[in-house]
Amino acid sequence: MATLKIKNCAICGKIFTPIRSEKICRDCKVKQEEKEREVIQYVRDHPGTNMKEVAKATGVNDKFIQQMAMQGLFVNITNSENFFYPCVKCGRPINRGAYCTDCLKSQRDEIKKVAEQMQIRIKEDKNMSTIERLDKLAEKEFERENRVVKRHFSRGMYKDITDSRR
Repeated sequence: MATLKIKNCAICGKIFTPIRSEKICRDCKVKQEEKEREVIQYVRDHPGTNMKEVAKATGVNDKFIQQMAMQGLFVNITNSENFFYPCVKCGRPINRGAYCTDCLKSQRDEIKKVAEQMQIRIKEDKNMSTIERLDKLAEKEFERENRVVKRHFSRGMYKDITDSRR
């Protein structure tokens, strides 16, 4: 027998049965979609407007409008130079996505660097014999045990224990 999962709506707190991984109830979803349509229509009717003006005119929270912009809902509607919000990482004004191009580039570079390091480790592990791999695992386990021992004993006691292990 399948069990139904229930949640509280993140907006109104009402209990509902989510479909997929929804966080808000159907009533709040309908209201949210109405707000989105109202904001989009206002931006279409008033090109060149900025977020604060849209929020003031529609009565919709500017954080909600910012989330809409991050989702790319205004990309085809407006080419306004005034319709900006801050990059999540550095705060630089952007009008699409969550990150500016510089932050995206730095994140890509970091990911690429980590991927290269992982490839090097994989190649090193492939070149090791089974005995070398076992030695490496034993060494890691020895280091882990020493960290545990260090936390529980004074320096003098720790030195005596590690000397006796070798």
